[in-house]
Amino acid sequence: MCFNGLVSSRLSWGFLLALSAGCGSGETATDGNVSDPPPCAPVIEDATLPLDEPPDGSAACAAGDCNYQTQEGCSAEQSCRPQFNATEPEVHPGCEPAGSAERGEPCATQADCARGLYCALDACRTLCCGGDWTACDAGESCIRALDVRAGGEVLPAGASLCFPVNTCDPLAPDSCADEPDRECKIVDPTGAVACSPRSTAQLGDPCSPSAACSAGLSCVGDRCTKLCAAEACAEPACSAAEGSCVHFARDPAGVGECTLGR
Repeated sequence: MCFNGLVSSRLSWGFLLALSAGCGSGETATDGNVSDPPPCAPVIEDATLPLDEPPDGSAACAAGDCNYQTQEGCSAEQSCRPQFNATEPEVHPGCEPAGSAERGEPCATQADCARGLYCALDACRTLCCGGDWTACDAGESCIRALDVRAGGEVLPAGASLCFPVNTCDPLAPDSCADEPDRECKIVDPTGAVACSPRSTAQLGDPCSPSAACSAGLSCVGDRCTKLCAAEACAEPACSAAEGSCVHFARDPAGVGECTLGR
């Protein structure tokens, strides 16, 4: 039966089209252009590569009267910190009186912070060396190099500071929008992430821990590798030319690496 003239607006457009196509022909309307979308590439879990061993942080500290990370060489009432002055461009570890403010507590001067801590950005931070994350408390990693101004120059102190990690999303371009000079990156071999100084190294460029890759990439071996969402059909994904999205133990949860040959 065919309908002529006006049809009640309560009928759906799809129903009207089907009726129209079938009138006078005895044929059923079909859409020959509809096809199932191609399946999403699977995400691969790879547990064969163990995490890197932590570096020997205490051995990486600058040599001097004491050790920044272990605090050896100073009495219990003292703290090993960088020693420098305004007239000579020289920095070395030395002992000075320790305060009472603990990790994360506010400080105004170095004298406020307890043994093994350094006042930076108005809070007491744990001293560490060589990127040794085991020197830091849970939720932090040894990721901020410590520089001081000595003799009118900004010089490395031969130590680093433990700062909070897992504060951003390495797959979100605007994850560090409140710090324009920083971008979210993987900052240690455990998969910890943090807002870190911006880099210029792009996909496929040579890289090293001291010259990290730009946001959305990670330094794997000695090349910048694309990060991907470790979830089927999620973005960013790996193109066929970039390989498969593989989540290794060194990657944050929900994040993988575009890996050829998988």
